[in-house]
Amino acid sequence: MKYVALVIAIVCFVIAICYALGVIGWFADPAHKHHVSHFVLFAVLGILALVWMRFAGERATP
Repeated sequence: MKYVALVIAIVCFVIAICYALGVIGWFADPAHKHHVSHFVLFAVLGILALVWMRFAGERATP
């Protein structure tokens, strides 16, 4: 599960950077170029995914 959390974190950070730079504008008003609130949302989701990765345990081998 650590790899899944890492992939989710990377995707969230890439989307956050794209929102901050104004490259994408999904689910937002097209009149605004930069979406700070969306940037913050995806950055927080990325951080939460990293916390999840940190607390995910190793698989037990039988």
